[in-house]
Amino acid sequence: MSRLIIKKDGLGEETTAAMPKFGMVHGVFTGGAAVPAAKAIKSVKDVAWLDLGMAEAMWVLEVEDFGLLVVAIDSCGNNLFRDVAEKAALRRDAIYRKLGL
Repeated sequence: MSRLIIKKDGLGEETTAAMPKFGMVHGVFTGGAAVPAAKAIKSVKDVAWLDLGMAEAMWVLEVEDFGLLVVAIDSCGNNLFRDVAEKAALRRDAIYRKLGL
């Protein structure tokens, strides 16, 4: 069984650090992928925290041919959101100078 968290945005450092311990992966869908994703859902196995609202609840789904997802945090703790933010911060001043800002 794969353990996958799907969100639109990143996760905190504590969650990133816990991913290897639990064999978890964080995936994000690209824009426009909602319909193919919905069609891949075979059943809803469980829903937790529904009192927070449908969008904030945690849904446990059985899926088939589910994707295409971008792996944002892998099971080794590598974090695409963090890495891109760090690289952008290193280049920010040079980019601003080039743009005359």
